[in-house]
Amino acid sequence: MSYSDHHNFFARAYRTGTDYWTSIPFSRRAHELTLYLPKGALLLDLGTGRGRLLFDLEELGFRAIGLEYDGAMVKRLNNEIKERGLEHSLRAMQGDTLDIPLSDQSFDAAVDVGLLQHILPKDYKTYVAEAVRVLKQGGFFFLVLLSSKTSKHLGWHPSQGDIADYQLEGVNYHFFGDRELRELFEKDFEIKY
Repeated sequence: MSYSDHHNFFARAYRTGTDYWTSIPFSRRAHELTLYLPKGALLLDLGTGRGRLLFDLEELGFRAIGLEYDGAMVKRLNNEIKERGLEHSLRAMQGDTLDIPLSDQSFDAAVDVGLLQHILPKDYKTYVAEAVRVLKQGGFFFLVLLSSKTSKHLGWHPSQGDIADYQLEGVNYHFFGDRELRELFEKDFEIKY
């Protein structure tokens, strides 16, 4: 399994419309950001995909950049941003979350809805280091991901066993436990649930 397998799977899903995760209403969690950030804050959406969260963030009064490795998706998303007349507050750009092509300390917050669960464990520290690098001092990192408490996901039952990982069509899925998340993030972030 490699990231090229991941890239191929997600590019095919976006191209064919089989990206079922786009319709899951994770965006309702975005409203929780309003508790922590002033209007006009600049956010980075890691793994933005079709950019549904970007548009929600803009409606909430934020500016945002969506980072996505699929160039075709970035082009489509920027066209949609332009069609909606939102270029003043939104933009999509192609890039890798493990090597974010943006300046240090440039964002008030970073958002990850469903990306970290696909990162290979050997790259977790790089992922966190990159998020920390692009956030301003005191910035927020908002994370929504698969949990080891999940009862069922794609025919898998993580809450009923000890296995936290599985692969499907070349894509890694990891179900995080609380202790694991604390160990990964507590050095750099104050953790709030």
